[in-house]
Amino acid sequence: MIKSHHFVRACVGIIATMVISGCGADSHKPVTAAPTHSEHSAAPTSFPTTIDPRESAILSDLTQLTSGFDKAGEAYFSPDMKWIIFQAFPRGETHYQEYVAPLIWNGDKITGAGKPTRISGEPSHNTCGYFSPDGNSLIFASTFGKEDPDQKEGGYQREGRDYRWAFPGGMEIYRADNWKAQVETATGKGINLAQTALTNNNVYDAEGDYSPDGKWICFCSMRSGDGDIYIMRPDGSHVVQITNAPGYDGGPFFSPDGKHLCYRSDRHKNNLLQIFVADLAFDAGGNITGVAAEHQLTNDANVNWCPYWHPDGQHLIYSTSKHGHANYELYAIRTDGTHDTRITYAAGPDVLPVFSPDGKWLMWACRRSTDNTAQVFVARFTPPKEW
Repeated sequence: MIKSHHFVRACVGIIATMVISGCGADSHKPVTAAPTHSEHSAAPTSFPTTIDPRESAILSDLTQLTSGFDKAGEAYFSPDMKWIIFQAFPRGETHYQEYVAPLIWNGDKITGAGKPTRISGEPSHNTCGYFSPDGNSLIFASTFGKEDPDQKEGGYQREGRDYRWAFPGGMEIYRADNWKAQVETATGKGINLAQTALTNNNVYDAEGDYSPDGKWICFCSMRSGDGDIYIMRPDGSHVVQITNAPGYDGGPFFSPDGKHLCYRSDRHKNNLLQIFVADLAFDAGGNITGVAAEHQLTNDANVNWCPYWHPDGQHLIYSTSKHGHANYELYAIRTDGTHDTRITYAAGPDVLPVFSPDGKWLMWACRRSTDNTAQVFVARFTPPKEW
């Protein structure tokens, strides 16, 4: 996924080095707030901005989760909703690093995040972290051990714009078991969990996500020459290519029932990403063998990217340039391509959205922070009437 989405992916997930600009005040009712913290610690629980009433009817209890980074994004919930994993630029560094942080709850409300722990080694590019369904393992993509400081990065870039996704060679997908115990033992100090590689191709392998039953990982790889989607077992075996179309296909996520994938695609190589859903094909033994059918949900002159499933399996949320490349907004759409509904109404980019496992919270990246840096935010989600 920064998916910044990243940013990357996400979703959308890729190392996105997207530079997102200007989440300024829009209009209407102000929200007061505390100052942004200067170190990597619990973020302020409120911030000075204004909320459009159309947005506040859908998103409430808006809370900043990260601070003290040059930028942060592509965050995902643990299955028990007690942790998040995300990528961020530490101050003074030039590549995304991967972090985990505990969520802070007050009753049924998320009020912030605790001090993050860095889980990636140096030197490295990092992106696309995700938790296994049982919460015991996590995956993320890293160039650790294969970092080439002289490599010229290729990638996806909207012509004339200030965002891109980099595809560094040597980026592999790593799995870390028993991660929580290792993080707690580290007591806030950085550790390197890029120890067990699931891929070894010396190309870009990233944007990974677990199936709901934990038996598969879907991901994007450049091994075919352009970005395509693959699946594999959690030990890196039984690799199956899912897409084989011209252009970049990436940012895949399994549906809640494990029978479908959503992803973004630059199918026409015109720098315009569109949202797709594929029905997966299975053999008699339950192994994924490919795609039974593919459905294109968007088809317009916009960059539509970082789709992510709602737990009901009937809706996706994604980010679109429909309102300009300096003002990406979040939209929800049904899996049949209908009821395309706007979710955010703030100036500046809102990107890399993900729902919590229970569907009650939405987490994404934007520049609503007091220091105008891209950070991770979360809000309580109430489905819109048009949903």
